Amino acid sequence: MAGNQQQRTPGLECPKCHHFIPTTIAELISAQYLECPHCRLRLTINKKESKKALEILSNVNDAQKNLDKASKFNR
Repeated sequence: MAGNQQQRTPGLECPKCHHFIPTTIAELISAQYLECPHCRLRLTINKKESKKALEILSNVNDAQKNLDKASKFNR
């Protein structure tokens, strides 16, 4: 079941308990940490070390928003 959940919901596998941690691009950009809903492990997001990746994610997030707006406009 976790495999199907991962295909539909973005996220990552917990390094401790190996359960799925759902997340979004917006959450990765803005959150200080992610928490596993199963074992409560907190994964701290190091903004300084992840700056380049977070910038790329921000660009992807912006592109998705623009696509959503264009899609709604063309309906």
